[in-house]
Amino acid sequence: MSQIIHKNRNGCALHGALKVMGAIEGIVPIVHASAGCSIQSRLSENTLSGKNGKYFKGWRETSSTNLTEKHVVFGGTARLREQIKNTVKVLNGDLYIVVTGCVPEVVGDDLQAMVKEAQEQDFPVFGLGTPGFKSNIYKGYEIAVSGIIDNLDLFYRNSDQEQQNFVNILGIIPNQDLFWEGNLSALEHIFEIIGLQTNKLFGLGQGIKEWQAIKNAQLNIVVSPWGINIARHLQEKYNIPYIDFGWLPTGEKDTSDLLRLVADKLGINNSEILIKIKKEEERLKYQLQKIAEHYYKYDFQKEAAIVGETSIATGIARFLKYTFGLIVKNVVITDNPGEEVQKHIIESLNEDTGTFTKVSFLDNGNEIDNLLLKSKPELILGSSLEQSVAKALCIPLLKISSPVYERIVLTRNYTGYNGAVTLIEDISEQILNTLQPEKLKKDYFKTLQFNSTNQVRLVSIN
Repeated sequence: MSQIIHKNRNGCALHGALKVMGAIEGIVPIVHASAGCSIQSRLSENTLSGKNGKYFKGWRETSSTNLTEKHVVFGGTARLREQIKNTVKVLNGDLYIVVTGCVPEVVGDDLQAMVKEAQEQDFPVFGLGTPGFKSNIYKGYEIAVSGIIDNLDLFYRNSDQEQQNFVNILGIIPNQDLFWEGNLSALEHIFEIIGLQTNKLFGLGQGIKEWQAIKNAQLNIVVSPWGINIARHLQEKYNIPYIDFGWLPTGEKDTSDLLRLVADKLGINNSEILIKIKKEEERLKYQLQKIAEHYYKYDFQKEAAIVGETSIATGIARFLKYTFGLIVKNVVITDNPGEEVQKHIIESLNEDTGTFTKVSFLDNGNEIDNLLLKSKPELILGSSLEQSVAKALCIPLLKISSPVYERIVLTRNYTGYNGAVTLIEDISEQILNTLQPEKLKKDYFKTLQFNSTNQVRLVSIN
């Protein structure tokens, strides 16, 4: 008997594919599934992923065959044929992609026959099998990205000439990564430091042209376990080398290491670049120094637990442990990476012998809750699913991973040098919000300066 996952945060393969397509301009998905599949995907994007907006143009009206019991019995291929024709007529797009749910995969609908028929009518359509029983959102991301790469040349062709100082970013999943647009913009800024142009693939201005340019990159940079198979595929298909960094960098150590690694891989040996990296490191250190007084006054050195997918939880945990000085007791990785990746994560979070960080790989909400209640951290960085535990322990919770339904996220991120500063600001706010207002008020009056000689008068608060 299969295990029941309580409070599942990883969705299904169909939803992963739809998240990819919704973040690419000009692509129109056609869902061959029941109505509930499309509705659940829409609800997830609108309410659990930073509330990006019900009427945002990236999430257009969803085309769906809305299969019923009749189609389970007699098949839904005729219904799909009709839906493809109507979608091309009604919804403007550069590329139409049919994605399947569980029902048509179980009953054996011939997806490829319907797609071939549409292509013979000069419709730019292809199909992908993405049933929920196949896997989760992360697998859906891999299927969709690889499918677009493999089928794009059927309808659009461009030059295969390599572009200098041009790199692709792989592994960031739109709307599953709560800060996906901010993270992509942050990486774009980071790589500009060493003179690189970044192909973000998702978000504003990212359409068919940008996806055609994938093959022209000098290097693919992978920032989660879910980009590695795509990078390997691109290496075999177009001979593009890749770097598997493993997660999104937060703070000085990981960000500078990534920049040096990429520069070395591309043969960029410029003393000016090293000066620019050093300048960014100094800016971050300056901001850290500004918070020193409050760090000790309000006891920011908490025992912390971090819950989230590999890409965001690992980099944040390393920064908080090795730079900001928190005691990171537990890190819970929720996206089920492979054994080799798990071993690498554990090693990366226990590089020193000072404090041990227990790393768990769980996607069952009840198991995560029990682990947190047992370990009793003083601070949690996680999702809205950890809200009940935080309330039970009376501790602050900073929401950094999906699902999140009480926070609006537009371009905010915790990536790079600037992202580390934003992370510190957000953690500090959560900690201060849990303090008694009377204590903050007393501290405020105790540090007021009343005259030009900078003498401090203590004020009694009754």
